[in-house]
Amino acid sequence: MARFKKNQLFFAGKTKSFEAEKIRSAQVSLQFSLTGLEKAQTIMFTSANKGEGKTFCISNIAKEYAKQGKKVLLVDLDLHRPRLSQAIAPMEQGGLMKAIRDLSTLEKQILSLEEENLFFLPTGPLPANPLEVVSSGLLGPLFSKLEASFDMIFIDTPPVRVISDGRMIATLCDGVVLVVRNGVTKLNEVEEAKAHIENTGVPIIGGILNGQQYNKKEKNTYAYY
Repeated sequence: MARFKKNQLFFAGKTKSFEAEKIRSAQVSLQFSLTGLEKAQTIMFTSANKGEGKTFCISNIAKEYAKQGKKVLLVDLDLHRPRLSQAIAPMEQGGLMKAIRDLSTLEKQILSLEEENLFFLPTGPLPANPLEVVSSGLLGPLFSKLEASFDMIFIDTPPVRVISDGRMIATLCDGVVLVVRNGVTKLNEVEEAKAHIENTGVPIIGGILNGQQYNKKEKNTYAYY
């Protein structure tokens, strides 16, 4: 497997910083939410709109799980604007699209990241019709094979309110995390996204409020520890 360096999607600040603690807090909250599921291995992250920070959130929560010794896979299934792939492996010609066409090559398409226990499956060249790919029935066998090799799988998808791909992908996952951007995402947009997910029958296991501003006093609270 090729090895890729960390990039701007992964938080690189001090481990005892306010921001690092908020990431750990989100990961711990998710971990508690997963205890209520019969199966809690493949988790999808989505949002109502683009630009709400779901890719940053999924990257860093996956990294926190990897730090705990879990074998973790990040999968970029945003076949429209694959920010994960663009940041980590922009020139990758294999990836998910090649594995779908030939499942026997799947292991070769998975990239090892700098963080120990953390792996990545990029999209590869984007298809002309993403919805046709996600609704073809080919993702099911691919997910099954991945679940046999990894402890946790995190799926990055397009905004569920805007593009219907995520609704199809959700049916293959054990739970969904909805990322909302503070001061940007409107309440009706959150409700619409929530309704789309609920219609799939897959549980929403958590929500992340991204972009919330904290004052100096609130940040200094963490300095005690």
